[in-house]
Amino acid sequence: MKYVIQTWVLGKFPEIEIDESKYLDIKAAKETLLACLSIEEKYELLLSNHLELEKEALGVTADYMVRNTADYSGFFDIRLSFNRRIVNLLTSTKLYIDQLLQHVKACIPEDLKLGDEVKSYFSEEYDSCFEYRLMEALRNYVQHRGVAVHSTTHGGRWTSLKSDGQLEFSLKLFTHKSELEGDKAFKTQVFNEMPDEVELMFSVRTYVGAISRVHEKIRDLLDKRSKIARAIISEVIAEYEALNSGNSIGLTAVCKKPKETNDEIVEKIPISLSWDNVRLKLIKKNKGIGNLGKRYVSGNAYNQSLEQDFQD
Repeated sequence: MKYVIQTWVLGKFPEIEIDESKYLDIKAAKETLLACLSIEEKYELLLSNHLELEKEALGVTADYMVRNTADYSGFFDIRLSFNRRIVNLLTSTKLYIDQLLQHVKACIPEDLKLGDEVKSYFSEEYDSCFEYRLMEALRNYVQHRGVAVHSTTHGGRWTSLKSDGQLEFSLKLFTHKSELEGDKAFKTQVFNEMPDEVELMFSVRTYVGAISRVHEKIRDLLDKRSKIARAIISEVIAEYEALNSGNSIGLTAVCKKPKETNDEIVEKIPISLSWDNVRLKLIKKNKGIGNLGKRYVSGNAYNQSLEQDFQD
């Protein structure tokens, strides 16, 4: 076999002949970076679905604050909308969890114990967090039997009875234990530890926060390998650009079988870091949110004139 680095475009351009070992290093490096990108893409999908759920809750609450109207049809539509958001979120978490292990193994295939280590990350969160266990049980339930949101409530309360008090509006989503009773699609152990009703927004935030903690561990696990892989690709690009006036468009590692006329192309590996730059942007964009269960968004308005009155 013959191994070369060349640009896969029309015209005459330099070629760099390499040995099989370097070709295999390039191939492995690309597979590693693609697997790391897949992990970040699925995490982004999960977070995007969670963000849509949060925005939906804020939008519904603001609408109720301004219009303060609701009837049975309206409550039904709201509940249906949130069930759709919850299903989307749980589906994306299933996708993330189920495919994570294969992507991690693709990055470090020689580590035979890696699978057990990754599984232990999820097991630790499952064992230590009721909300994690609940959402996992609900995920199985909504995929086979019913819906997660059984009721919604709107409410308003004064933050203070003094003149600086504000009327604070909120929305709550509930899963009712009575709706799950006797259903084999819902895990019995989790059912037994449930209160009569569970507020879902807090549970969702805590669950996503737990997955984020796992994701941070995965990033740490793959950090060294991904940096080595990126360095391998970067070195090949730099070497070729030095011979081709700084141009590496269409750069490709090619495995050829020599023939008398034209060599037979056995395999081509496009070489670029543009797509891996997307992975780095996702890492920067999606920081760890392990404490998401302790976070919430407030629309509180700051009344400066009232504060001035009190100061006077």
